[in-house]
Amino acid sequence: MTTHATDTPLSLARATETAVGLETDEFLLGRLRQGDAQSGEKLVVRYHQPLMRYLQRVCGRVELAEELHQQAWLSVLEHIEKFDPASSGGGFKAWLFRIATNKANDLWRSHGRQRAAHDGLKLVTDQSAPEAGARLEASDDEAKLRVAIARLPEAQRQVLMLRYYSGLKFAEIAEMLGCPLNTALGRMHKAMVKLKELMES
Repeated sequence: MTTHATDTPLSLARATETAVGLETDEFLLGRLRQGDAQSGEKLVVRYHQPLMRYLQRVCGRVELAEELHQQAWLSVLEHIEKFDPASSGGGFKAWLFRIATNKANDLWRSHGRQRAAHDGLKLVTDQSAPEAGARLEASDDEAKLRVAIARLPEAQRQVLMLRYYSGLKFAEIAEMLGCPLNTALGRMHKAMVKLKELMES
C-alpha cells in the first residue's frame, strides 16, 4: 500500500481504525467534539439497544423509555466537553448510563413509585393479552416482579437495574453512583434478599 505525501500519521491511524472497524468510544467522541455528526450517530446506534433495554426495565413503559433515551443523549451533547475518559471510571458507557439513570431518577421522583408500578403492570397486561392463555403464568410472575422491584428502596433498585440491565460491572456501578464498591455490593445483596421476600409473599 502506498501513501501520499499529504498523509499524516493521525490521518493514517484514523483510516486504519475505520477500515478495521475499531472505532473506540473515545475516537468517536473526539470526532463528535469536532462537529462530526456521523460519529455521534454511530455512538447512538452502538448503545441504542442496551440503553433502551435498561430504560424500559427501569420505567416499565416503551414511550417513557424513548423519552428518557432522547433526554440522555441531549444531555450527552450538552455536556460532551466536560467528559474526560481519563478521570471517568468505566469510560463513556458508564457516563452515558449514569446520565440515563439520573434522568430515570427524576422520572421516579416526579411520577411517584406507585404510579410507575401501576404503569409497568398495565404494560405487562397489555402486551400479554393476545397470548394470555399461553403466557398467563409467566406474565403474572413478570408483573409480580415489576411490582416487587418498584417497592425496593431507590438505592437498592438502582444497583439491581444497573447490574442486570446495563451490563456494567460492580466497580463501574459504584463509580456511577458515587459510593464505595462494598456499599454497591451490600445494596445488591439487600435488594436480592428483599426481592425474594416480596416474590414469596
